[in-house]
Amino acid sequence: MDTIQRVARLVVRDGDQTRTVPIDIFPFTIGRQANRSLSLSNPQVSREHAVIQPDGDGFLIRDQRSTHGTLVNGERIDRARLKSGDRIQLGAQGVTLIFLDTQEQESASSLIDRLSSEGGGSELEKLSLFLQAAQRFNSTRVLNEVLGTMVEYTLQVTGAERGFVFLGDSPSNLHLECGLNNQGVPLHDDSKISRSIVRDAAVSGLEFFIGDVSGDGQPIGRESMVAHDLMSVIAIPLRGRNSDDLLGLLYLDSKLRTSTLNRVSRDILHAIATEAANLLENARMVQAQRQADLLRNELEIASSIQQSIIPAALPNFPYAKLMAKTVSCTEVGGDFYDVIPVEDGFVAIVADVSGKGMSAALLASIVQGMMYAQFMSGASLVDSVSTVNSFLCSRVSGLKYVTLVALHYEKGGKVELVNGGHIPPIVIHQDGRADVVEDGDVPVGLLCDATFHAIPLDLPCGARVVLMSDGVSEAENPEGIQFGSTEIAQHMAGTEPIRDVFAAMQKFCAGTQPHDDCTMLVIDRMT
Repeated sequence: MDTIQRVARLVVRDGDQTRTVPIDIFPFTIGRQANRSLSLSNPQVSREHAVIQPDGDGFLIRDQRSTHGTLVNGERIDRARLKSGDRIQLGAQGVTLIFLDTQEQESASSLIDRLSSEGGGSELEKLSLFLQAAQRFNSTRVLNEVLGTMVEYTLQVTGAERGFVFLGDSPSNLHLECGLNNQGVPLHDDSKISRSIVRDAAVSGLEFFIGDVSGDGQPIGRESMVAHDLMSVIAIPLRGRNSDDLLGLLYLDSKLRTSTLNRVSRDILHAIATEAANLLENARMVQAQRQADLLRNELEIASSIQQSIIPAALPNFPYAKLMAKTVSCTEVGGDFYDVIPVEDGFVAIVADVSGKGMSAALLASIVQGMMYAQFMSGASLVDSVSTVNSFLCSRVSGLKYVTLVALHYEKGGKVELVNGGHIPPIVIHQDGRADVVEDGDVPVGLLCDATFHAIPLDLPCGARVVLMSDGVSEAENPEGIQFGSTEIAQHMAGTEPIRDVFAAMQKFCAGTQPHDDCTMLVIDRMT
């Protein structure tokens, strides 16, 4: 009777280091102590952090009251059942482990019993090759070497002359990854193989044994085999155990007559291909994890750069008080604000680049730098915005644009602004009355021949002007109703207007996640 042997491993990602560790002793302990089954020096890992144990249904992981916790697929756990592919984190910023669980339907002893009863020495030698190959698959991290090993052993098991491994996730994009002949010479030309068999095996997911190797009297019946003088062809799809997705294909052929494959030889060949498919799947998981970690690192760097560009503290002026806040809906955003002191006062900017993410953040940084350079050189509001418009139209026309409000505040209370398609500013008077400045022009970077004009603004002493992005006014509650400028004006009279507006917006949204960046800049005329 066949038995099922569970074989589990952990792919360990600690900083830049990646390694695979078998879970071969129980309880399998994880921690910073040297006597743990898996000892890790990362500061997020406790001395006795977690333990993995088998039960009748698979494997369980338990947190050992660690300081920073154990997370499985992003959720902190005390105890959890593990599934193959689960992502284990030791602390939120600590070591990442990928749990992999495979099942071998026959133990080595039961397969040896079958081999002994079906043929003796030659098949036992083939079993030895299989066991060597399986051990090699589990112990190396160099994918091409593993595939070369697979081809080498399968050539010996089948007696074929050539072997190839194709990788790809669909029949149309399979590409040659590794080739070898039975003399150990690498092969780089796959032009004289049976393309129809490769295609049919990939499409159907079935194993093809055609020609003398089958031992079942099948006619060749393949024009491509006849054209290339092939007497036998084997094609075995490599499919993931967890996803059942196509990962690649093992192909073997021969122009000479070969001995027939009996059932045991086929089982060995199938087992080697299955183990290779498992390794390919695991390698993809590790690669995906690396790419995710790299992207996360790039986003953290981009977010840090963006935060450093936005003023950490606003300048102080005796004639005006400034307050500002920006919150991105993703790691990096397309909103920004800036306050630039100039000879006769200051310039305040609130801008919103179309779209979200890295591309919006990059363009926001470029626009912010251009505006800063323009104002520091003494350019007017209109000239500065026009220059940015020309640049965007010439470099990213049709792909991105910017809405912005740039306000020039002079000593003595003279104010003018340019509105390039942005949400209208609001002026709050001392008596609570709110005026919306509706005048404005088209977004910046949308039309090459666009013109912009300055809008004089009456800002009496004690009045307040509010510049914001549409992420604030268009924030939605669960019913899809927007927060709105009217609601904003109702919360602008206090001494902490930005705090009051963001608190009211959060209450209004009732847990609905924001879909856009939220930025607000408030200027109070003091004298």
